[in-house]
Amino acid sequence: MKNRAIVQITIMSALLFIQLLDAQINVEGDFRMRWYSDSFGWARDNRAQENYMRYLGRLRAKAKVTNNTSFNTELITLIDNPGQPVRNIAGTGPMRFGISQIYAEMSEQDVLLFDLARIRVGRQQFPIANGLSFGDSYYYTDKFDGGRLDLALFPVTLSLFGAITGQNLSSSGLYPDPGSDQIYVAKLGGTFFEQDLTVYGIQQKIRGAYNDNIVYGAGAAGEILFKDMEYFAEGAMQKFNQPPGLPEKGGLGYMGGIGYRWGMGPFRSIKVETRYAAYQGDDAKTKKIEQFSPPYPNFFWGSRVGYVNGDVGGDFPRNGQNLEGSKIWFTRVYFIPKMLPKFRLQVQYISVNEYVDNDKYNSMDDEISVRFYYTVTNNSAFQLRFARSIPNGDDKDKDGGGVITSSEDRVSVNSYMVEWQIDF
Repeated sequence: MKNRAIVQITIMSALLFIQLLDAQINVEGDFRMRWYSDSFGWARDNRAQENYMRYLGRLRAKAKVTNNTSFNTELITLIDNPGQPVRNIAGTGPMRFGISQIYAEMSEQDVLLFDLARIRVGRQQFPIANGLSFGDSYYYTDKFDGGRLDLALFPVTLSLFGAITGQNLSSSGLYPDPGSDQIYVAKLGGTFFEQDLTVYGIQQKIRGAYNDNIVYGAGAAGEILFKDMEYFAEGAMQKFNQPPGLPEKGGLGYMGGIGYRWGMGPFRSIKVETRYAAYQGDDAKTKKIEQFSPPYPNFFWGSRVGYVNGDVGGDFPRNGQNLEGSKIWFTRVYFIPKMLPKFRLQVQYISVNEYVDNDKYNSMDDEISVRFYYTVTNNSAFQLRFARSIPNGDDKDKDGGGVITSSEDRVSVNSYMVEWQIDF
């Protein structure tokens, strides 16, 4: 209740202050409600069918204070777990809220040699390309308090970002003690020959000695060969600062995808798309510690298995969670009939495997799903989904405790889901 009151007072105070300045305020948001029914197969504990609801609400406000200055904020629902305060589709129980973004922005055209200069100060997102190394930061609501500078000179834009991602507190918790986690990002992007190109560097500095690492990456996206044939590709290299005497530590990550959309026969649109991503893991046969574990990546390829996010879904080695790395392959095809232009049928498959299988045990699952989408209005839509998760490894007493635990129990899940989404 204390956190909720603080959030409400903060928002009310900010909106009141803006109104006093006679600012123009635009408010938008979305609400998504889901009902699930899951049944389990091959489970050792004979678990029964589970029915539950989840929801996600977001409220965004932008106030134009002057022609070149604005105030922005986003309020979101959170999963009811104080130990993991991230944006998610929350379950039942007490509702919690959090501010994923709250910042001031100022922009000015024709500054020095630049076409545009823009600065943002406060809590904010800074996604890069497709999220291989740095994704949407609203999955981490208590991080990224800092500043951003964008300098545009056609056709390129240089973006600099720095933030505090963690802070030591005194024993009373009333004031900060010395020591903080920090992150610094530089990104250079532009459009050349109708291709979007990006290069970036990320430095993560965690409090204490030998806790920093650097990621260098590059990406490209656009149309290739034919109209409506789209692709993207991204690769990155990470190097960790190791104490003297320890093996070298670092690794590679890469992702890519291609899709093609066309019309044929009774279908207004058909699209086939496939994507692949890999996070290098340690090969026990080498002296070097191979590991690609960037600080805050995330991307979502259409299912709970497909979440690449250490705090929300997993399936990648964030902060050493999976030392053997990950390989994720996603493919889908969807159809939109000419007679039902608001209807879409989609079939997709996701396969997740380890990058290096040192222990001969794969803890990850595959998933196949069929989805039906129907757009009622421009801002209201329904989704019906059936998904089946398939273990691609057998039960194994991995920890040697003599008993197959719930995390070692390879369970198949049939899941039905109905969703209603409203945008406003």
